[in-house]
Amino acid sequence: MKVIVVGMGKLGRRVVAYVRDKHDVLAIERDPARAQAISEEMRINVLTGDGDEPSVLLEAGADHADVLVAVTGHDEDNLVAALLAKHEFKIKKVIAACRNPRNRWLFNRSWGVDVVVDSAQIVGRLIEEEATLGDVVPLLKLRGGEFTVTAVRVSQDSELVGKRIVDLSLSAGCQAAAVLRGTEVLHATSLAQLELDDELLLVLEQGAVCSIETLRSGADRDVDGERRDSEREGC
Repeated sequence: MKVIVVGMGKLGRRVVAYVRDKHDVLAIERDPARAQAISEEMRINVLTGDGDEPSVLLEAGADHADVLVAVTGHDEDNLVAALLAKHEFKIKKVIAACRNPRNRWLFNRSWGVDVVVDSAQIVGRLIEEEATLGDVVPLLKLRGGEFTVTAVRVSQDSELVGKRIVDLSLSAGCQAAAVLRGTEVLHATSLAQLELDDELLLVLEQGAVCSIETLRSGADRDVDGERRDSEREGC
């Protein structure tokens, strides 16, 4: 995947070190001396410029990037970079760092931010999960890895739009915890119906597996079953 990292401070360098061996990584750094030093040290392409400028992002290849990570030292720069990445360049996964907790409420989907982070390891894991799982992203582990909180994005491609949670094929050890809809947190009741751009939060026990395909198979099976029942009733 093509990954653009905006900001090459400590966090930015750690992110690059974490993912450069498996992905096509390009960094953006506004300080020319630092950009050159990092390019030579880490042997990656570093573009000198401001990552919150559309022309710089375009030069970096944002129009065909898969992931953008905005990890400058300034929240306002990260937000503008995220906004441009998501809404101007339609980048699928946008990850941004929030330095000031008071600004945390701004880092949301309306600003183009899919995930807010403060750790290079978490960023790296999110990029890896995006490469393998698409709309299913593990967010954090609890109790030393005994449980994993996972977000399932209800995209058009997922074919989960309009499905009820009771219709999904949740594997053993997997429980629906909540539905994030815009700025609302909804209870994941069995009859809750999923809408486009919802995020379904699941809690998985260690070893449990979740994928769009398995979730969808339950919904498809339910629809087929209802169709067969209706056909029998009409006979």
